[in-house]
Amino acid sequence: MLTEQDFIKIEKQAIGIYQDLELQIIEEIATRIANFGYANTVVLNDIKIAKEMGFLYQDIVRLVAEYNNTSFEEINRIFYEAGEKSLKFDDEIYKEAGLNPIPLKSSKNIKQIMNATILKTAGNLQNLCMTTANTTQTQFYNAINRAYMEVSTGVKSYTQAYIDALKAIGQQGISIEYPNGRKRSVESAVRTNIITGVNQTCGKLQETRANELGWDLMEVTAHSGARPEHTNWQGKIVSLSGKKGYLSKKDIGYGEATGFKGINCRHDWYPYSKGSIRTYTQEQLEQWKNEKVTYNGKEYGKYEATQLQRKIERSIRKQKKDLVAQQKLLTSNDKELDIEEVKKEIRNIKSKEIEEREKLDNFLEQTGLRKDSNRLVI
Repeated sequence: MLTEQDFIKIEKQAIGIYQDLELQIIEEIATRIANFGYANTVVLNDIKIAKEMGFLYQDIVRLVAEYNNTSFEEINRIFYEAGEKSLKFDDEIYKEAGLNPIPLKSSKNIKQIMNATILKTAGNLQNLCMTTANTTQTQFYNAINRAYMEVSTGVKSYTQAYIDALKAIGQQGISIEYPNGRKRSVESAVRTNIITGVNQTCGKLQETRANELGWDLMEVTAHSGARPEHTNWQGKIVSLSGKKGYLSKKDIGYGEATGFKGINCRHDWYPYSKGSIRTYTQEQLEQWKNEKVTYNGKEYGKYEATQLQRKIERSIRKQKKDLVAQQKLLTSNDKELDIEEVKKEIRNIKSKEIEEREKLDNFLEQTGLRKDSNRLVI
């Protein structure tokens, strides 16, 4: 079984794999924008942009490849650590019941599941991260053209146009594009892929172990602040075979994106022996289901409040990315840039980040929610 603390640890490990990739890509784009300079005609501008886009693509592909080369070993370690801990907990219950579970590394079925999911997760991340080479080209092209049009038409000053171009890069961050067209930031995509992959893998390992030992009942974990739809089944007993009187795998949405062990789900399960003491009382489950917090005089459900917290955390990360981008203007060799105006913008960004941090601290103080330092990291 994996606990809430285990998921926090996995999240921290996941962030560490591609931790600096997004900032390095932002710096690559920002450096090129900062040193691009003003082109006198649209034709010259387009030729220069096309040339820079080619260089940028090559550099991003090379940068992502470096991260991909070192990521597999770390992903492998995260999965095996989680799998071993999860089965170790379950195996103690099986042993107390007089059963003799096979060690993780000795079970052919379990090893096959582990290796297949590790390869799949690592492959997904590598493919997704490689798409950043295309998205960064588009971001660079749009930023430069927007700045060019704003300057040439007199809408903005030369310096302000470039400040805003870099602000767009910093605020958007570097996104990963999924096959369905949906985009997520690098940090979000990596975190989601690994946490979801680990949890789904551990769930499959536990189910395989239960089937090997002829075990049928599993108790689902429960926690405060769960998604509203998950509060209907958390803490309950599930029958793997679908016996009447218990929840089935279908009842908890096992295998569905929004269900048990779906995307970003942090619920787990473990063997339950019929008639034994339940981990969670019905009173406790009802309390968590109806838990409320108050912020600025308004009442929110616990899960809804955590989503407000995520929004503030995203804003803080955006300020950090914006700052990295703007600081590249200070290293520009473009004589037309007003460096004092750039420094003023940097001071504004730092001030905005301080305001957002104070807002977060005030939010946490009022609601009693926990500060999640992992989500302030870029």
